[in-house]
Amino acid sequence: MNISSSLPTVEYLDILPVGVVVLANDYSVVSWNRTISEWTGIPAEEIAGRDIRERFPHLRDTRYALRIQQVLEGGPAALFSTQFHPHFIPAPLPDGTLRFQKTSVHSSHTGGKNYAIFFIDDVTELVAQVHAFRKMKDMAYAEVEERKRKEEALALANKKINLLSSITRHDILNQIMALKFYIELMREEKDPAVISEILQKEESLAGVIEHQVNFARDYQEMGIHAPAWQQVNESIENAIASLPTKGIDIIKDLDSLEVFADPLLEKVFYNLIDNALNYGGPTMTSIRVTSEKTTEGLVLSLEDNGTGIEAKDREYLFTHGFGKHTGLGLFLIREILSITGIGIREAGSPGKGARFEIVVPEGKYRYKRE
Repeated sequence: MNISSSLPTVEYLDILPVGVVVLANDYSVVSWNRTISEWTGIPAEEIAGRDIRERFPHLRDTRYALRIQQVLEGGPAALFSTQFHPHFIPAPLPDGTLRFQKTSVHSSHTGGKNYAIFFIDDVTELVAQVHAFRKMKDMAYAEVEERKRKEEALALANKKINLLSSITRHDILNQIMALKFYIELMREEKDPAVISEILQKEESLAGVIEHQVNFARDYQEMGIHAPAWQQVNESIENAIASLPTKGIDIIKDLDSLEVFADPLLEKVFYNLIDNALNYGGPTMTSIRVTSEKTTEGLVLSLEDNGTGIEAKDREYLFTHGFGKHTGLGLFLIREILSITGIGIREAGSPGKGARFEIVVPEGKYRYKRE
């Protein structure tokens, strides 16, 4: 397409707010307007008559040269977009960064010769606005997604709390009924040996009730606060500080790992480590916490070198009521983790140690940037 039958005058080009360059068929610069001079710091008299590729050798690249040549041969106009050709004629801003440009090239035929006229528009501000808008959009989307995750987790926690509250009340009432029964027996009993035996049973029942009350307290705390990103190392350190771990090496290599979980995550590690200390046996000397990325997501493993867990018990470990002490600890662990879709299983070897694997799905773990 011919813009005109003759080339634009220098005076006309110099008043335009865009960069304008006119090339002859041999790539020599015919016109170099005031705007492009100001952008590049190259005066017109310095570059006029010279092959533009000497100053800007990237224009020899195929992605530029083929299309420019077509225009010089009288072909259709060419557009060099900001996305693929952002710095057609590199022109720095005061801060040293390059201007983003959108360039169109048109053919002009005059005096029996073909010329290419380049109109170079500075779209730096527009690009910055687009990037800012996209960033705001991404941030808004991330906030909506996180709010959605928290709302879903809170709804699930409330459902679990309502269910377990009724179960726990029922369990405590059963223990109280048994306690009352032993109290009545003791009132009628005269034999000191039998009375002592009854007292032991009453103390045992009182201990069970206390354990269930503490469990109910912990369980009611679950879901009170929205799930959040939590540092795993910090949660483990806080748990260790409350446990008698003297003589046990606790090794962890978790970098800056964070997981999206209920704020009771610390209770998870407390119960797992406490479980190892109580049931690992006299041979246990270490507890190791590691992480590994798998097709399931991130597997966070806590393993000891103690006696391990019998294979027949593995299926029921996380069931309410299973275990030597009412089986509430591991059940609570599973419930806390499940609020944000995290799973747990036991994968150790009997006689070699217990190994609890916490499976964190994609999107629920990250490594905090320092």
